[in-house]
Parts: sequence; structure tokens; C-alpha cells
Amino acid sequence: MQLASVFLFALAALSLYSSVFSLACYDDPSSASFPIIPVSLRKFRMSDEQLLFLRTDQSKSDGSSEEEDEGVDPTLRSLLAEPSEFQSDSCASRAHHRRRHRQSRHEPQPSRELVQKLRNYEIQHRRCAGRAMDEFLRPDADFARRGNSSEARNGSRDECRYVVWIAYSGMGNRLMTLVSTFLYALLTNRTLLVDGSTDMGELFCEPIPRSSWLLPTEITRDWTRTLNESSPRRFGHKFSVSDHASPTATAEFSYVHLTQTSDDKDQVFFCDRGQDQLDSKPWLFLRSNAYFVPGLLFVSQFRAELDLLFRDKEAVFHLLGRYLLHPSDAVWGWITRFRKAYLADHDHQVGIHVRTFGATPPPTVAEQIHRCVRNHHLLPRVTTTTTKKNFSGPDLARMSRNLEPATISVLVTSGQQYYYENLRDRFLSGPSEGGESVSVHRLSLEASQKTDASGHDSRAWAEIYLLSLSDVLVTSGWSTVGYCAQALAGIKPWILLDSVDGRPADPPCVQARSAEPCFQTPPQVHCCFEEVQNPAAALPYVQPCEDVPWGIQLITPAPPSRPI
Repeated sequence: MQLASVFLFALAALSLYSSVFSLACYDDPSSASFPIIPVSLRKFRMSDEQLLFLRTDQSKSDGSSEEEDEGVDPTLRSLLAEPSEFQSDSCASRAHHRRRHRQSRHEPQPSRELVQKLRNYEIQHRRCAGRAMDEFLRPDADFARRGNSSEARNGSRDECRYVVWIAYSGMGNRLMTLVSTFLYALLTNRTLLVDGSTDMGELFCEPIPRSSWLLPTEITRDWTRTLNESSPRRFGHKFSVSDHASPTATAEFSYVHLTQTSDDKDQVFFCDRGQDQLDSKPWLFLRSNAYFVPGLLFVSQFRAELDLLFRDKEAVFHLLGRYLLHPSDAVWGWITRFRKAYLADHDHQVGIHVRTFGATPPPTVAEQIHRCVRNHHLLPRVTTTTTKKNFSGPDLARMSRNLEPATISVLVTSGQQYYYENLRDRFLSGPSEGGESVSVHRLSLEASQKTDASGHDSRAWAEIYLLSLSDVLVTSGWSTVGYCAQALAGIKPWILLDSVDGRPADPPCVQARSAEPCFQTPPQVHCCFEEVQNPAAALPYVQPCEDVPWGIQLITPAPPSRPI
């Protein structure tokens, strides 16, 4: 076996030697199709099995090796519970998540307050999730009595209160709202339960040790489908923005509607008096398609605790996402097989996600991508000459000092095949100026986003996760997939700006100030500040988004300069 491995490597080296530049483009390894072999390798074509053997013969099936396990903190600096709290074979992605990012990347450290909050929440979740069905089926009168009690409002250890997350919209929207709802549960001493009538159980591992976050299907099937904009339980539909009367509990639960169709009455959710009213409800059902974490800072009673939990405001999604979002074993299998075969052995990984919302022609968008990566030295230039130049881009300068040319992998995700093929053909057209080897890859291509389609959701989640492993990200503005990838990665992406009247955007892209997602539909009610139209006037860590002018995002302000 070792002689065969050496022989195959020798043949590959001889083939590559005859070419100044080589590029490989591969399809999804889980499919039955053969790889598209680069021009320089067409005289020596190895099979899929041989190519996978060369890359993975020394690796375990889960993408790990024994050597990598040594000296690595499995709890992410106490963010996660100890491995002994979980079943040993319950979730491969949680067991090996610590190796998914490069060691050189700066990882935000969870505060002691956040760590303690999570440990306390785990105790609460184990106590309350198991009796959710019995709690929900209690008589209405008992619900109302308990909902008005001071113990419920103050988060008594003997009382259980719940917030039920209702799955809605595409995968990017789901991840953003799930993280937002979990933070809301932490701030209000509620237990987060997830709509069990969807495929969430097939996509994610259970995040809480020795417990489940899935709500029994008997509840979700009979109740969540009746909750919509016309529901009589809709929070705020009889609650005027100018009404300052004391809240009263008239029902056992409320439905919170936070989507692009929300009105001023729904947005009272982001006011102190709205939270006072909801405090008396043992059960909340929440549907949203937005990252509403920045809006929680509008609630004055939440601000002090948020400051303690997250001193680095740009790390909210990153920390909570790494705690909460672990791919299921089925999705993790896709991720590890693809990464081992095509991404793991490169010096540098660039992720490009393209999502177009308007009528801009694909060639215009493709040229915008090329100008972005060229202007900011995110990828090497392609040349038609044989003169080799050292690549001097800020992200790859360290690699140009190596004795051997750098290897760069590019992962392109888009609903349109054109962008993948265009970038692939661009790098096939000639060698790079610095001699770098650039390979372009894709995981899936679909003509349109099919919400709730089982196979699509798995691929969408795998793509987001693979993008989050990148060293550099280029994403379309407004894209929730891009938002989630950048936040999980903890890096500031380069955002492709919208074109104007069909003309190419100038500049083609800008680097985001924060890794946090954009809250595209912030509240417009005047219950928190008179300056609500400009939240930054009151909250320096809430700033406008680069891609959505009226949207807001969290940043970590620079410390004030010291007087000289």
C-alpha cells in the first residue's frame, strides 16, 4: 500500500511539473459524477477513488486524527459543557468541532458570566424541557394564575416558562432567528424549545446535555400552524404603541410575530413595557426571519446583563452559534468528506457566496467579483506570460515567502452555476503571477432555493458550515447565508455591493466593520430613545450595516483615545 501511494504521488508530481499552473475543479464527492480534471492533468487521469486515497488515507472517517486531539480544549474555553456530560457517540461534530478552524485564527473568549449563564441554563433546560408536555396541557385557568404570579415573572426555580421557536424561511434565516431566540431565552429565564414538526432534528445535534430541545410534535402540529398574522393570540394586536396601561394576562400564551410584515404593535416587543406584558405569559411562540439581537439592546432592562455576557459585541452570534449549532452526523459526514478531499490540505481557503436579488446580469456580477478579489489581493492575478512574480496581497503575503508556491482553495456557493464556472475558467486560462496553485470547488448547485426541502436544507447547512472554515470570505450583500458564515467564522467579510441601474458597483466591495449579521428590519417604535432613527446616537455599539442602509448591526467600539 505504501509503494502504491509513493508511485501515485510520483506520477502526479511528474504531471504537475510540465505545467506552470495547475487547477482542479471537483464536484460533490458524495455524488456519482467524476471530477473535472485540470488541463495539466488530462494526460494522467486518476479515478475518484485514487484522488480520495491520496488525500485521506491517513485520516479517520470523521475528519480527525489522533494527533490532532492532543492538547486541545474540547470545551472551547468552557463555552461547552464537559464531554462527559454528553453521550460519547451522540454528535461527531461536537466531538471534533475544535479542529474546524485554523489554529492561527483569533477566537473570542467567552466571559465568565456567559459560561455561568450557560451552565445554569442547562440545569433549567433539563428540569423544564422534560415536563413541557404536561405544562402545556394544564387548564387555562391554571396557566393564567401561574402566569400572573411573581414567581413566574422573576424566574423562580420552581416555575418553568418557555419560548417556542417556529421554523420559518430559508436556512440562513433559521440560524439567525434560532440564535436570537436563544439569547432572548437566556435574558428572560425561559426554556428554548424548537418546532419539532420540521427537519431540525435531522440537521442539528441536541445542544443541551442529557436533554432535548425539540418540542413534542403533538404541540407543534396542533398549535404552530394556527399562529399567523391574524391569530387572536398575536402579541400587540390590541396593544397600542401609545398605551401605557398596566399589562394584564388574559391568556396562557402569546404569539410574537417578528418578520418583514411586522407593524408598530409587533415591534413593542423591543420596548420595556412590551417585555413587562410578555413577562406574565408562561408560553411564548415566536416566528421571525431576522437577526433581532441588536433590537434586544433597545430594551433597557436587558442592557446591563448583555454588557456582562458579551464584552465583545461582535462575538454574540459566534459564541452562541458555536454553543448551539452542531451539524447532525449525516450533515457532518458531507462536510468532513468534502473538506478532507478538496479543502483541508491547502495553505489558504477563500469562500465566495453569491446571491443575487435583482436583475443584474450574471456577467456583470462575475466581473464585480473579479475586481473585488483583484483590487484587495484576495486571490492571485492570472497572467498570460510565464514571468513569475511574488504575490504581495495582505492576506497571502506570508505564503509568498515559502519555498514552494502556495496552494489556495476557493469554495463557491450560489444558486447559479455560472459564477462557479466563470471563476473556474478564469483560473484555467493561465498561470498565476506568483505560481500559486488555485483550485475552485462547489458543493451543490440548485436553480432556486427550495425552503423546507429535506435534501436542500442539508446541503444549505453544509455550505454555510464549509464557508465558515474560510480564511477570507466574499459575500453578496443582504444574504443571510453570508451573514451566518461570517458570524460562525468570526471574520469580517468583503461585501459585494449592489449595482446601480445595471452598472457595476464602484467600489465593487467593502470590508464589513463587524462579523455580526445585519438586523435588516430594526424596530421603528419610539419607546426606547427619541433617537431611534439613529440608534448609534444612544448605543455606540449599534451601527448601520454596509449593505442595508436602514439595517443595524453590533460592533465593538474602539476604546476612547487617551489625551496626550
